[in-house]
Amino acid sequence: MKHSHNHIPLLILAIAVTAMAGSLYAYMFYATTASVARANSASDVVALEKADQSQEKSLMSVASTTAIDRARLASFFVPADSVVSFITALEALGPESGSAVSIASIASDSLSGKTSGTVGSAQAQINARGSWSSVMRALSLAERMPYAVSISNVRMDESGAMAGSKSRSWNLSLDIKALILQ
Repeated sequence: MKHSHNHIPLLILAIAVTAMAGSLYAYMFYATTASVARANSASDVVALEKADQSQEKSLMSVASTTAIDRARLASFFVPADSVVSFITALEALGPESGSAVSIASIASDSLSGKTSGTVGSAQAQINARGSWSSVMRALSLAERMPYAVSISNVRMDESGAMAGSKSRSWNLSLDIKALILQ
């Protein structure tokens, strides 16, 4: 019996077509995977850019809403070249309050030669003598100075009758500190 070998070329063709289809499938799979990876990467870049733009918009909004407060901030500091105005304001507490005010001690950080934005401080010990209301007015005026001040070691005591008067005399002593800005 004779066997016909007509099916061998068909078998080879079927194997070749299957191999080509498999190769084509593998190529398309890897090409699609690479394309999806590039698309995801581009999508991530776009999302990061949008987040950056959103953050920039938020920061610009904060900057514009706080512009007045930031401009006012410098007024809370004593300018380094105007420490004398702070001392003058302390001396003015006496006439404004109706009490006898003296500066017992004063000290200030030297900011000459320092870079702009350097912060130091000026400290003073103030003594006041007068009636209860004038001494309390001096304390109130010290608290409401045009600078951001810190008051500590407040001491009050009665010192007896005021000369030529039946009312009592009071002594006030306090330490006051203000920040200096170069």
